[in-house]
Amino acid sequence: MTGTPALDHLARLAGIEDGWWDFFGEWRVVPPATKRVFLAAMGLPAEDDDQVRDSLRDLLARPWRRWLEPSLIVEEHSAPPGVSVTLPAEADHWEFRWTLEEELGILHSGAFRPLDLRWGEEHEVDGRMVHRRWFDLPALPPTGYHRLTLTNPDGVSAIMTLIVTPARAFVPEIVADAPGAWGVASQIYSLRSAKDWGVGTYAALADLAAGAGKLGASCIGINPLHALFPSHPDRFSPYSPSSRRFLNITYIDVESIPEFAECQEARRMFASPGFQASLARVRGYGLIEYPDVTQLSRPMLEALYRWFRKTHLDPLDERGEAFRDFQSEAGERGRLFAVFETLHEKYERAGTGYWRQWPEGLRRPDSPLVGDFARENEERVEFFQWLQFVADQQLGAAHQAGKTAGAAMGLYRDLAVGIAGDGGEAWAEQDALALGVSVGAPPDPLALKGQDWGLIPFNPITLREQGYAPFIGVMAANMRHAGALRLDHAMSLQRLYWVPPGLPADQGAYVRYPVDDLFRLVALESRRNRCLVIGEDLGTVPEGFRERMDRLGLFAYRVMVFEKTESGRFRPPGKFDAQALAIFATHDLPSARGWWLGRDIDQREKLDLYPRPDQADEERQARRQDREAMVAALSGEGLLAADFPIGGPLSDVQAVELSAAAHAYLGRSSARLMMVQLEDVTGQDLQMNLPGTTVQHPNWRRRFHDDCPGLLKDRRVTALAEGLKHRASDRKS
Repeated sequence: MTGTPALDHLARLAGIEDGWWDFFGEWRVVPPATKRVFLAAMGLPAEDDDQVRDSLRDLLARPWRRWLEPSLIVEEHSAPPGVSVTLPAEADHWEFRWTLEEELGILHSGAFRPLDLRWGEEHEVDGRMVHRRWFDLPALPPTGYHRLTLTNPDGVSAIMTLIVTPARAFVPEIVADAPGAWGVASQIYSLRSAKDWGVGTYAALADLAAGAGKLGASCIGINPLHALFPSHPDRFSPYSPSSRRFLNITYIDVESIPEFAECQEARRMFASPGFQASLARVRGYGLIEYPDVTQLSRPMLEALYRWFRKTHLDPLDERGEAFRDFQSEAGERGRLFAVFETLHEKYERAGTGYWRQWPEGLRRPDSPLVGDFARENEERVEFFQWLQFVADQQLGAAHQAGKTAGAAMGLYRDLAVGIAGDGGEAWAEQDALALGVSVGAPPDPLALKGQDWGLIPFNPITLREQGYAPFIGVMAANMRHAGALRLDHAMSLQRLYWVPPGLPADQGAYVRYPVDDLFRLVALESRRNRCLVIGEDLGTVPEGFRERMDRLGLFAYRVMVFEKTESGRFRPPGKFDAQALAIFATHDLPSARGWWLGRDIDQREKLDLYPRPDQADEERQARRQDREAMVAALSGEGLLAADFPIGGPLSDVQAVELSAAAHAYLGRSSARLMMVQLEDVTGQDLQMNLPGTTVQHPNWRRRFHDDCPGLLKDRRVTALAEGLKHRASDRKS
């Protein structure tokens, strides 16, 4: 094949779909130019016909060039799997040794001659004949990650990871049966406390978790805690991280670090009039000023680390041992991330923070020059490891505070769908990523021009060839210190909408992912970490996706303002999906009060986010119909007066009445987990994030007016908790 047919065939093999139906019902054909860009990002050059043919030949030959596949994923309690063994024809009579090492160290071994195995097929590759046969394992090991090694008579080996997964993900007892449970949702940066330095902290989160647990909440939902860019503090979106495997150090509560009480240098710095004046200033800001927060906290953190290194590492004491254990557990990936932070700090000051602009020898983590740099900057690398250690300890304390107070699941964390291309994860995992494209979404009601999130996706081809190790690492890291995990844009387990560089967001295409394998890996990590998984399945959902979620025990995500029947009525409480989380709105929507007033429509119109000038008025009319339908639904349940005003501004009393009625409605729903956003309960008119904007809206910078104890003592919050007592809070997960 040549030309377009060959290109189309290569694209389909790589998972690029031919087209997609947009929100308006139009079939959008993916042009050849887009396919060529995407294929190049996958490591399959396709600029011309010769490159297409070469890439096609290479992709088809890859499975024939390796003895074993990188991984094999099977479900527990199934028959022992047949393992594909692909060997040169001349090896038919050789004796091969095999060893299966279980995760817990149990060894199984044996030998075979390829000629004695079940026949599969043959193929000529690179000028030699290759035979594929099937080797049957004698038994299936338990769930977990195991290693199969195949060795020829000359001692040459090949390794495959055998992954045995459960049939279903973990579901805590508290949400396994009706009526289920409820939880509090908040953005950690919004939390106030007496000790914060201008932004919410892990210690404030511990206060929220403990207070919510005492009120009867079973979990505390928060925004992503992923590592951002300490050397570039004005990059503060929690959904555009440097790495999803490590934590945001901005949320460290400095005064809660044990060294703060010990270090005289830090105490003198803290007590100085200049420092106290700066602290009062950042605490008093109406919006979070992240650069000012960093400028205030960084010198203090450096002083505390110096004290820690001096007093706890030389000689080593109990706290020093805990740090060394943390370093060991974080492993090579943890060390490399700290090396990246040190490199990024150095080159950000020089104006070349993007790792692709660094000296060539530093652009790959396995380069000898990177090793030299790490050794020369050992103390600075250790500083960034220490920051992760402190953040991890404080997050763990917050999770435990909730559980101790009665919140059976503790923290409910959030996993972003991708990473920034210039961050630490992209540098460390570049071979598993599709560099050169970004992730987004096609046009939908929330973003009618489509969205380009500027995030880098996994490369589905190389991810599979790496045995899914980067994906598994991200999952495990985000289930740490958590009883539940939300997968932002969960459809990424099956397909992702990629956007070519420099083109509008509606010019992208869908790329398929190995959905069966990824779902099974999510279920395995869920079981291993005893962590409920909630898939945010909003927007364009592939056929069969929700059924797959239901079958594997992943909870769906049901937002009340979207839960309407074909007739335009709001779904009755008893008709909500049982295996689901129900919530009034999300961080990408205005609060209940703002939604009622159409603040999001006003903002999108003001910022020219509508493709057509008349669409704002169309949305206002649709919103009025939604208000009418909501009053009908709430009054039909006896929760709101039937004559509740549909138009005009809402008084404070009316805003609270509306919110209380809506949450009582959700409390009656058959959804086993119900979440409550604090800004909705307290009747605030705000929106944490406006999709499609950056600096045009104060995304991720809004703070609550009261501190955590004040919020939780608010009569509106305590009244809501009282009304949700029928949702159990004292059963163990």
